[in-house]
Amino acid sequence: MMNVMNYQEYDVIQELFDAIEKENLVEAQDCLAGNFSSVILKKSVKGEEFIEVYRRIKEGMPDARFRIENLTTDGESFKANVKITGTHSKTIPSLRKGWRSMKPTRKKINTVVTSVEIILRGKQIMEIKNIDEEKGVIHNLLDQLKLLPKSYSKN
Repeated sequence: MMNVMNYQEYDVIQELFDAIEKENLVEAQDCLAGNFSSVILKKSVKGEEFIEVYRRIKEGMPDARFRIENLTTDGESFKANVKITGTHSKTIPSLRKGWRSMKPTRKKINTVVTSVEIILRGKQIMEIKNIDEEKGVIHNLLDQLKLLPKSYSKN
């Protein structure tokens, strides 16, 4: 793995999460390629759905901050840790069909929740993969907040 200082396009990775923090969803969407894909809570999602899930998290954690740490590249993709800080102070709307909204727990989070692999094409993100396929950013955040429905592990 190499340091990312020689890669100019990598800024788009933090720009995506900065835009989500500021609830600038148009700017966040602009960071994603038209054929962007990711997996959230074991479901494949495209860009619009990806942004919507994070918007809902921000609704329940208005002070949420998303930081990319230990960013490295092998020349083909980037690997990074995703750190989330914030307090679950408001209701998080349902994140999946059949789930209930999640009442505030008042729990504070300040932890690296997972590691991801990010594939860029030019100055847009094509894909965000969870290093641990079963446990992505949102799964681990909900796990930290003790909000994962019992039925989730059976899906």
